[in-house]
Amino acid sequence: MIDEVRKELIVVSTARISVNIDGEIKRNAQRVLGEIGMDLTTVIDLLLRTIVREEKIPFNLQTERSYRDDIYMKYVMAELDKSKSEAADPDTKWVSHDEVMDKLKAQREARG
Repeated sequence: MIDEVRKELIVVSTARISVNIDGEIKRNAQRVLGEIGMDLTTVIDLLLRTIVREEKIPFNLQTERSYRDDIYMKYVMAELDKSKSEAADPDTKWVSHDEVMDKLKAQREARG
């Protein structure tokens, strides 16, 4: 019984994958992976095993627009945090909505 289990564990089915990729990308990836003691085959195997285990791609893929939206949202959140600090400062100068809109309009007109 134990010998049968060992035989089943020893038999490993392999499949060959052929990938077309920019030669410079491949060389640079091999260089980086070599520095950490890995090769492309190992990393691709690890990637595919992770995809199977987690049932998703293990990193974030997004369009350039989505990326820009994320960056913009981080900027907005930072500005809101800054505004909260300024609002708590007793020396903060407050302006009306109309003053803000007039200033924005003047800036827009100055740009053409």
